[in-house]
Amino acid sequence: MAEDKFSFTYEQKKVLDLVQRRFPLEQRPYKRLGDLIGISEDQIRKHILELKQQRIIRQISAIFNTSALGYKTSLVAMKVPMEEVDEVARVINKYPGVSHNYLRPGTYNLWFTIAVPPDQSLEAVVEKLRKKSGSYPAIILPALKKYKLAMVLDVIGDDNELEDEELEVPDITPKKSFEPTEKNIRIVRCVQEDLPLDSRPFAVWAEQLGVTEEFLLGWLISKDKGGVIRRFAAVLDHRRAGFTANGMILWHCKEDELDCLGEYLARQPEVTHCYHRPAHPDWPYNLYAMVHGRTRDECLKIASKLASFPPLKDYKVLFSTREFKKIRLKLFWDIN
Repeated sequence: MAEDKFSFTYEQKKVLDLVQRRFPLEQRPYKRLGDLIGISEDQIRKHILELKQQRIIRQISAIFNTSALGYKTSLVAMKVPMEEVDEVARVINKYPGVSHNYLRPGTYNLWFTIAVPPDQSLEAVVEKLRKKSGSYPAIILPALKKYKLAMVLDVIGDDNELEDEELEVPDITPKKSFEPTEKNIRIVRCVQEDLPLDSRPFAVWAEQLGVTEEFLLGWLISKDKGGVIRRFAAVLDHRRAGFTANGMILWHCKEDELDCLGEYLARQPEVTHCYHRPAHPDWPYNLYAMVHGRTRDECLKIASKLASFPPLKDYKVLFSTREFKKIRLKLFWDIN
């Protein structure tokens, strides 16, 4: 898939790096970002506007821990004849809880992520989609344990000045439950959208919600600290940011080694996601890691580097060759 290529100034790289990692939850967040880089608030907003116009920054918003909100999520893989892939993907994509859908050539070739609301059965929804799209074989691969979930692309490279402690693996375990009150749901539906570029963007949202800016910021900080919000940050279009290849690396590991290996992979900066998923009779893999690179070769080199740890020497890399759907999951779509 050909994508437009963009070159970035060092200032733009710094902006991209910061807004991916930690967007300030305070009254004047753009001013705070400018202070961190050493440029003005207006310059920060100009950079972000340009990066959004180029569709490199998809949006800046709250990224929720779906399980903390009661949603059930999974990766699903299907065996689909190549001549039917487009039609099957079209049917699957109609479900609003499907956020990502890729062609990854192999035994199972259509891979999509799905989330279903708390009052529905994940298995029932997947089965319904499977039957609607041709009744092709499918396996459900929920994350039995999440070791890392931090989609941060290294846009700076060797010039990155972050200290080691700032690159530590974040704790992604929810510490508080979410109360699905009407007010809380209204806030979620608002803050999962793109943050305005106003100098006081949270005040804009607060006015829309009929609450104070202080209340909204307190709500966001509380949910962030409690793990209901995984991160408040920017999501990038990795292809347009120059990372045109992504590899899903799979291992078949001994059960008693999974935690050790998952924690090892989570510490590697090249790994953005790492999960323990169930093995199946015709699909024995149970440890998954995602890596992104500027080329396929770069991803393969990363895989080889990870496999230098002896228990990880046997692995498979699946590359996405087509993107049928990639959106931010919109929660509470089923509530009018």
